[in-house]
Amino acid sequence: MTTQKVQQLAQLTNRLAEILMTVVICAEELRTEVHVELHGSDSIVGGQSSSAAASSGPRVNQRPFLDQSTLCVRWKGKSLHLGHTRGFWLLDRLSRRPNQYVTHLDLLHDVWDDEDLAVATIRSVVRHLRRRLRDGDMGELAAAIRGHNGRYILAL
Repeated sequence: MTTQKVQQLAQLTNRLAEILMTVVICAEELRTEVHVELHGSDSIVGGQSSSAAASSGPRVNQRPFLDQSTLCVRWKGKSLHLGHTRGFWLLDRLSRRPNQYVTHLDLLHDVWDDEDLAVATIRSVVRHLRRRLRDGDMGELAAAIRGHNGRYILAL
């Protein structure tokens, strides 16, 4: 097998792993919503019963929903149209795996499809995205986008 084929298989495997993680996260969110509808909001917090949640800390924020058909982000009952921008796709990439760092190289590959751009490009897009989110009354979501040593995270 050629090196190029091995690299393609590795990329496909990584994408599949991300998709499966997204499915797991979505399933957990759906399970929580159904449980709340059936039993009320006091009986479940962050996917756990209230007694288990009391011992494990506060409820984790729900991750944002990025609608690729309308290019909008929905979060905590609010909606913001970001359009077909790098900011939208950057937030989409980070929200697929919240609370996990993504390297700048992975972002350049996944969002820009180019690994030769400067790291400053990501910083600029993140700064602009945070500003747009704050202006759209999603300041808490803007603050959840964090960068550290060339890695970025959506810390929810």
